[in-house]
Amino acid sequence: MNRWLMIAGLLSMLSVAGCDKNAPKSDVFAPVSIQKHDRCALCGMTILNYDGPKAEVYIKDIKEPILFCSGRDAFFFALQPENARRLKAFFIHDIAKTDFDVPSDQFFMDAKKAHFVYDSRRDGVMGVEPVAFSDKKAAERFIEQWGGRLLTYPDITLATLDSAH
Repeated sequence: MNRWLMIAGLLSMLSVAGCDKNAPKSDVFAPVSIQKHDRCALCGMTILNYDGPKAEVYIKDIKEPILFCSGRDAFFFALQPENARRLKAFFIHDIAKTDFDVPSDQFFMDAKKAHFVYDSRRDGVMGVEPVAFSDKKAAERFIEQWGGRLLTYPDITLATLDSAH
């Protein structure tokens, strides 16, 4: 009987220890739905007034995501040296799962895991768009229809963004 009381006491202590408010919190980031009046952090346009994939990023010490009307704007922001070193998360619409023109916010994906089609004939609101796909075969089908080249997240640099058709 004493053994069970001892185990119960130990479990109780462990559960209380897990509630320490001073314990470091793990960074968990999730995309948010873009609202009617949200504006692009780079260009200031009302995001939902324009078609095409959107993106959002989290930067260290800023609790809310920073929203963008296009993946192109998000990359230009995220790749700036002062932002790149503070980048915590980068979400972009997954065009393997949602419509290019009117993407659903339930299909944001981690940009670092995406297969990108870049320099296609399918422009986003800000011109040549890095179009994200969770499925490489879907990206290849997009290339067959619209042209472009297949890239990964590290391939997209400021020089890449400047080299489009």
